[in-house]
Amino acid sequence: MIAAIRCLWPALLPLLWAGAANACQICIPLPERTLADKLLASDAVVLAREDASRPFHYQVIETLFGKPGNAPIELFLHSQARRMLAADSQRAMVLTHSARDGSWSTLGFTTPEFDRVLRGVLAQVGRWRPHETENRERLEWFAPLLGHPDKRLHELAYLEIGRAPYAEIRRLAPRIDAKNLRRMLDDPRYLEWRSLAILMLGESGRPQDQIRVRQTLADKARVASTTNLTAWATALVAVDGVAGIEQLGHLYASKPGRSRDELDAVLQALSIHAKADPELRGAVADLYRRILAHEPSMAPAMVHDLIAWRRWDFLEPIRQSQQDLADDPLAAYALGLYLRLAISNESLGRSPKDRATTDRSVAGNPAQE
Repeated sequence: MIAAIRCLWPALLPLLWAGAANACQICIPLPERTLADKLLASDAVVLAREDASRPFHYQVIETLFGKPGNAPIELFLHSQARRMLAADSQRAMVLTHSARDGSWSTLGFTTPEFDRVLRGVLAQVGRWRPHETENRERLEWFAPLLGHPDKRLHELAYLEIGRAPYAEIRRLAPRIDAKNLRRMLDDPRYLEWRSLAILMLGESGRPQDQIRVRQTLADKARVASTTNLTAWATALVAVDGVAGIEQLGHLYASKPGRSRDELDAVLQALSIHAKADPELRGAVADLYRRILAHEPSMAPAMVHDLIAWRRWDFLEPIRQSQQDLADDPLAAYALGLYLRLAISNESLGRSPKDRATTDRSVAGNPAQE
């Protein structure tokens, strides 16, 4: 069986590392489909006003992209939108068309700046794809729209950047105006969307922002708050590096009693940084060990990283955690995978007799199969 595990390792490793390059999960909950995605996925995009021959219906006045065809638009123009169009002859409604089901959808009224952005996105059809998160050119294009007076454009930029990998958020952060970041943090409308602004605050390099990160994290630990805790913990490590990791250990691992939600948030922050900066993995692994000493139930949240980093020195604490979590089949499976790989690695330096004993020990525990 040990030999079989060795053969599986090359196939397992890419899967374990797959999450490192994916979109930043801290910024959830964010809508996953942005206005740009809707434009790029549409078969046609048009500007429309009321059809004089069909009141309360739309008529195309300009095609921005695609071929909408000549069939009447079967989309009701409600009274408020009708009044707004009637009050301004320069205003139009943006409509998108799906050829698959023939449906039309509204994306909002035009303004000169909104129109410019729409046309800019549509000019990238074929270069940009719906839902992509790692297109550096696309991220650069949207970054200046953060803090835009038009709420729609600000939210578009926020969502585009908020789902990008953490490495891209770090790269863009110093370019974002400090006033815009603070406005995003202080606006109650974006309470659930603040994670991106918090991450950028940690990467801004401005002393006043660093003070705010340290103080906010200390306050959250004092009152056991979990609201945006992952983002604030990530920002603290961005500000203080290893010292930030040590501070998280002091606040959350110096004694038992922290909730699982708090520890989950801290572990996610540590994992994000350790993936982005391998030099931090030693300090992160040390803190993982301290957390395990108080909360063995957190082991399943750690083993993905420990396997990816080949940290087989956690064999005994993971074994103990597996015994404590024997009634949880998913946890037992994850921990059993780590134990099998760790034992395999450990056995490479043992005699054939010792390896046979190890194989029998693993075989005797169904959770490790």
